Amino acid sequence: MEEMVWGWPLIIDLWAAGVAGGGFFAAFLVDRFTGRKNKQLIQVATWIGVPLALLGVLLLVVDLGNQLWFWHLMVRFVPFSLMFFPMSPMSMGTWVLTLWSICGLILIVLWLAERKVPGFVVLERFAPLTEILIWINLVLSVFVITYTGVVLSNTNMPTWTTAFLPALFVSSAIFTGTAAIQLVSTLLGKAVPEEFGKASLILVAVQVVALIGFLVTVPAGVLVGGPLAVWFWVGAVLIGLIAPFGLELWTLRAQRTMPLVLASTLCVLVGGLVLRAMVLLSGQA
Repeated sequence: MEEMVWGWPLIIDLWAAGVAGGGFFAAFLVDRFTGRKNKQLIQVATWIGVPLALLGVLLLVVDLGNQLWFWHLMVRFVPFSLMFFPMSPMSMGTWVLTLWSICGLILIVLWLAERKVPGFVVLERFAPLTEILIWINLVLSVFVITYTGVVLSNTNMPTWTTAFLPALFVSSAIFTGTAAIQLVSTLLGKAVPEEFGKASLILVAVQVVALIGFLVTVPAGVLVGGPLAVWFWVGAVLIGLIAPFGLELWTLRAQRTMPLVLASTLCVLVGGLVLRAMVLLSGQA
């Protein structure tokens, strides 16, 4: 871990994986807490998440340098056995994102079969499997949004050795995931439950607490006042937290218009990417 260089391919991978897993996790909870009335949110989260998860796997492969050895990320052959690497963030990330993508693709196919889309109707008999696959992807989503923060917090990098790092990454993943669902749903003209807007305000508060805890428990001078300070304060704090919070409060008092939703969600997505970049780059500065 100390010799690994977390460059932009891995940073974008973490962001994409976070959006995929966090969006699915949030959509599942909203659907369950509203009496199973928002199944479309899980479908939107899956349609968004599968390309992002596959992008994450692709970036992990690209970052290897020698792409022909990509299967070493998942398993290695030794005499009479196979070796897995559960403590390797790249190996674990590849496994989880690959399994999540496979389950997501199967879900999409079965949903198309339920809608009797030509070419997929023959699979309609397997539609009851969607509930099982949704639960499987929920469990995988938890791994997606938590594993990196947990692994990094257990390294010897001073800027990462804090329990607040997993909390920060998890809250950021769910926040960006909900923003992606709202963004796509709004562009498609689909209604977004009011619970998503309220959840965004709560997620901002949780992320602020996690961020403060992170900054006060590690040597974060490079973020607060060092060479990364402008990117951190403007990109992660102002654009990623303060602006969405203010816009969301505005929508509660005024009509929820498309420009407001687009501005808020894009700020969240950009801020989430900058936050992960700053945390990872600061640990190697």
